[in-house]
Amino acid sequence: MAYTKETLVINNPSEQLLKVIEKLRENKQAKLDKLRNMKPEEFSRRVILS
Repeated sequence: MAYTKETLVINNPSEQLLKVIEKLRENKQAKLDKLRNMKPEEFSRRVILS
């Protein structure tokens, strides 16, 4: 997969595509919340072990 700074616009997304995108957003938000709620010592320990 290539990364670009160009924005991809889909004019008529299907219901299935919208559901997939929503799941990706929920997953990303859950991971961000998990990182935000970590204590600093947990975070540094996890980064060192990775």
